[in-house]
Amino acid sequence: MSRKPTKTENKSLTVKDATFGLLRAFGIKKVFGNPGSTELPFLSDWPDDIDYVLGLQEASVIGMADGYAQATRNAGFANLHSGAGVGNALGNIYTAHRNQTPLVITAGQQARSILPLQAFLYAERASEFPRPYVKYSVEPARPEDVPAAIARAYYVAMQPPCGPTFVSIPIDDWTRPTQPIEARNVSREFGPDPGAMKALAAALSESKRPALVVGPGVDRAGAVDLMVQVAEKTKAAVWVSPFSARCSFPERHPQFAGFLHASPGQLSDALRDHDLVVVIGAPVCAARPLAGNKTHNRGCPRAAADAKRCRSDPC
Repeated sequence: MSRKPTKTENKSLTVKDATFGLLRAFGIKKVFGNPGSTELPFLSDWPDDIDYVLGLQEASVIGMADGYAQATRNAGFANLHSGAGVGNALGNIYTAHRNQTPLVITAGQQARSILPLQAFLYAERASEFPRPYVKYSVEPARPEDVPAAIARAYYVAMQPPCGPTFVSIPIDDWTRPTQPIEARNVSREFGPDPGAMKALAAALSESKRPALVVGPGVDRAGAVDLMVQVAEKTKAAVWVSPFSARCSFPERHPQFAGFLHASPGQLSDALRDHDLVVVIGAPVCAARPLAGNKTHNRGCPRAAADAKRCRSDPC
C-alpha cells in the first residue's frame, strides 16, 4: 500500500547533512574548532549528538584534536578558520605529522562565486598550504564532492602510518545538494615479512647482550603488553628512543634501561655494550642538531663495531 511521503523524504540531502552522517558512521563524536565567518553555514542547526569543542586559537584546536585522537584511537576532526587559521595551526599540524596522529582537518574558504576576485579570506591554492605535513590535501572541484573528499580524508588519515589530512571547503558548499556517501570499512591491518621475522627471532636467540629500543609506535599500536613479553622472553635491556612522545614500556620494569639521548655520541655510548640492537616503533636516527655547526664522524646510531642492528618500524 502506498503512503504519503514524509517531509524528511522530500527534503534534499545537503553537503552538511551527508558530512554529519559520515561523522556518525566513523564514530566521531566531537569536532574541535575555532570558527569564523567562512564556517558559519557548517555551524548552523548543530546536531545534539556531536559536540563542538571551541578553542581560542587554531594551534590549541589541533593540539586538543591530536590528544583526543590518540586517546580514542580514532581520527580527530578539526574545523579551522580559512587560510589564516591553517597558518596559525601549522606548528601543531607538524607535531601531529611527527606523532603519526590521524586527523581530518577542514578549513573554510571564500564562496566559489567570488574566488576569482581574491576577496577577503580567500586562500590561493588552499590545498597546498599545509603540505608536506598532511597525507592528503584537497579543495574539491564541486560542492557535491565535499562529502566524498571528507570520507577519503578519514580513510587516508587512519591508514598506517597514520597522519593528518586536509579539506578546504568554500563557505557556500555546505547548503548545496549532494548524494549520500556510505561509509566503507577499510582494513588498517598489515603484516611483517615472515622471512624477516624468522631472521629477527634467530638473531635474538643467538644474542648474548640484546637491547630493544622502543618508540611511540609500540603504544600507538596498543602493543605495550606484548613488548613486555618480548623483553622478558629475550632478557633484553629496554631503552626508550629519543624524543618518544608516548610511553611504550613500563619504567618500573627491572629490564627498563633508561631514555636514549638524541646526541649520536651519547646514544652510541649507551648501546656500546650490546651485541644486538633492535629498534621497534621508532626511527633509527633522531639526532638533534649539533651546536656550533661542529661536524662529527660517529654513526647515527653507532654502537660497538660488531653489533647487529635491526629495525621493525616503517616510520
